[in-house]
Amino acid sequence: MVIIKSKKYTDGFHSNYLLNALNYLYDNEKALHIGGYGVDPYDLNKTYEQMLYVKNYYHKTQDNPLMHFIVSFGEELRTYEKAKAWAVLIGAFFKNQYQLLWAVHKKKRGESLFHVHFIMNTVSFVDGKLYNSSRAHLTDFCKYVERVTGTPCRYYFSDPRTSDDV
Repeated sequence: MVIIKSKKYTDGFHSNYLLNALNYLYDNEKALHIGGYGVDPYDLNKTYEQMLYVKNYYHKTQDNPLMHFIVSFGEELRTYEKAKAWAVLIGAFFKNQYQLLWAVHKKKRGESLFHVHFIMNTVSFVDGKLYNSSRAHLTDFCKYVERVTGTPCRYYFSDPRTSDDV
């Protein structure tokens, strides 16, 4: 089974949560693979500046700075190559509207060997609208993940102040 943990930080942009989350993804000791859509995934400062640019362009710097999705895989995923491929395919769900950065991590927790952190700019680069993290939208995302992985999926909302590893 695939588990999606959704974290939304609501203390506003100036809390440094975006920069802290990006730093977490770029941690060389944890990240096996980093990729992204709409950002330069190879340079932390460029990624941050690119996300800020979209926020500033649409005057959305006071809102929720990011969505953080942690997608954990069970026994169905045993190789790094498959984890990397699934990260690319799962991230594609957002690529036409939102900037997104991901990192594949390996950590044994229960049935989960690999998980992927997705950090998404909440401001759409297409129209400046904020991402709606409703149950309906997360259900659509979970159904998409089921189609990509061929595995049942469930999601839950998590407190953003809890540990980021699943």
